[in-house]
Amino acid sequence: MAVSRRAFLASLGAGGAGVLALPMVSWRGSEALHAQQAVTSGREARRADRLLSVRPGMIRLDSNENPNGPGLRVFDTIRHGLGGANRYPVKSEDDLVGAIAKSHGIKSENVILGCGSGELLRVAVQAFTSPHRALISPAPTFESMAHFATFIGSALREPPVDARLQLDLGAMLDASPGAGLIYFCNPNNPTATVHGSAAVTGFVTDVGSRSPDTFILIDEAYHEYVEDASYATAIPLALANPQVIVTRTFSKVFGMAGLRVGYAIGQPETLARMSPWLLGSNVNQLALVAAAASVGDRTHIATEQRRNREARAFTSKFFERAGYTVGACEANFMMVDIHRDVKAFKAECIKKGVAVGRPFPPLSTHLRLSIGTMPEMTRALEVFRTTLA
Repeated sequence: MAVSRRAFLASLGAGGAGVLALPMVSWRGSEALHAQQAVTSGREARRADRLLSVRPGMIRLDSNENPNGPGLRVFDTIRHGLGGANRYPVKSEDDLVGAIAKSHGIKSENVILGCGSGELLRVAVQAFTSPHRALISPAPTFESMAHFATFIGSALREPPVDARLQLDLGAMLDASPGAGLIYFCNPNNPTATVHGSAAVTGFVTDVGSRSPDTFILIDEAYHEYVEDASYATAIPLALANPQVIVTRTFSKVFGMAGLRVGYAIGQPETLARMSPWLLGSNVNQLALVAAAASVGDRTHIATEQRRNREARAFTSKFFERAGYTVGACEANFMMVDIHRDVKAFKAECIKKGVAVGRPFPPLSTHLRLSIGTMPEMTRALEVFRTTLA
């Protein structure tokens, strides 16, 4: 008996259209279908979570955003740049690459742009992993790469963080033989812990000896917030070693999470393996001019560092006085073990007008809390005081 397309979709139930839109299901079978369903479910849950956080009057401490924004200089630059909104942003791409290269003292050939650093993380998974070349992504860390690796059918290894909530470099090294790519988020999201320069350099050297064909992507999204004296950027490693890539973003200290601009630094031959997977004109005209105007703005960076430092210290003292242990914090967020289910705590805070971070298994009692402005943190801490009581 013939079955109409409508009847077939009805038989599939919710999400049926999405299944049909996934061509790889026909040749990868149920494994691909389950991966797509898991990714879609996670994305929908995260979107629903964020929709709650943007309700009027909500204090948004859930997504590690800069609460102060990019500043008047950037807004003026965007207004001026509207005149070029009718043109494809070819020259503006070159201008931003040149500005980034100048700010780091490197060549333009060592830089590629992304729609946020998120696009670059994704293309690295596409370029360097496969069913036989695993992604090593610690647990927990920023989940994007692991989710995408699962979606495209790449192997995945997830060494857990250690007791101090730091990335377990020994476990990551042990997992490296035969891997295609290691994701090294430094500082790590969501734990806010950081590894010093000597540890990073030693890890890269050890991976090179143990698994010389494995690439290492070092995500420095929160670089500007680090105060640990042992820390340093891994950009020199990326320039010297073809197996290392460093990513940065304008979403954090520069306050442009909604504009979506990021970049990767590495040797030209390494970046050339990633570039074919990038979307053409992947950064819009206004984001390009805004980023170019801010990348070298040391005054803005220093101001945001000071604001974050003060609000972070204020928040840490609250938890410490309440008897909670605050872990090492080298970012614009912190992770605190509140000794109760984070999901339930989050739901209570939402009711009281404060959005906090989602759970990060297996750390089910650890709250990831973004740092807002001082007035926001003052109001939020009163909510935490009553909720924790």
